Amino acid sequence: MAETGAAPATGARKETKAVRWLGNFVLGGALIAIVIVLVAATLARYDIIGKLAGFGPFYMALNPARALTIIGILGLIFAFWRSTGEVAKLFVGTILAGALTAVIYILLVIPAGKVPPIHDVTTDLNDIPQFTTLDVDNPVSTGPFSVEEWRAFHEGAYADIQPIVIDKSPTEVLADAQALMEDRGWEIAAYDAETGTLEATATAGYVRFYDDVILEVTPVADGSTRVDMRSVSRVGVSDVGYNAARIREFLADLRAVG
Repeated sequence: MAETGAAPATGARKETKAVRWLGNFVLGGALIAIVIVLVAATLARYDIIGKLAGFGPFYMALNPARALTIIGILGLIFAFWRSTGEVAKLFVGTILAGALTAVIYILLVIPAGKVPPIHDVTTDLNDIPQFTTLDVDNPVSTGPFSVEEWRAFHEGAYADIQPIVIDKSPTEVLADAQALMEDRGWEIAAYDAETGTLEATATAGYVRFYDDVILEVTPVADGSTRVDMRSVSRVGVSDVGYNAARIREFLADLRAVG
């Protein structure tokens, strides 16, 4: 009878040990992934390493995070089914891996699926504002695409990105735009009232990717001012919608001034 009772006890100990090992694996893997992502992003934020080098671990962590989440869930199901106990580390690790997966989906995967893979956005496709001070591709930065492909992407996704007209003089509008840029913490690179242009560098996301912006003011016959804007990311292919959002928000705020 003693030998018969020992077998189930030994099996239970093995199952508990397996769950404990799985907990260490999932928790350790999740912590390592999170630390790598945070450290790389922080180093890139302060330009200690390149922006893409700092951002790379974030999107590369998606598959490991998903795998750890699935492993953790299956492990928890087994542990509760067999009543093994020792699930604290497995539970925490699964939560952390799941949270990392969710963050990557929310900040990268889902937004990237809603916008075209371009990083140069403008209010005027026929007369694209041209940078003269900042080192930006002119007439347009297309990445791996042709100008025709870029234009098709732009027209399909950003038809709402249009110039605005403000009932002020170009000089007043340009001054208002400069003040708004400074309030946002953008670095002003050029202010030319004579040509009616304003160039600046903005940042995007925690990594603080550098995006270059140009704003043009053109007098209208009735005394008002037409405002055009272009925003371009320095690196990458898709901007995940940052440049379009920047133009929309900035022009809305500029229109609301005064």
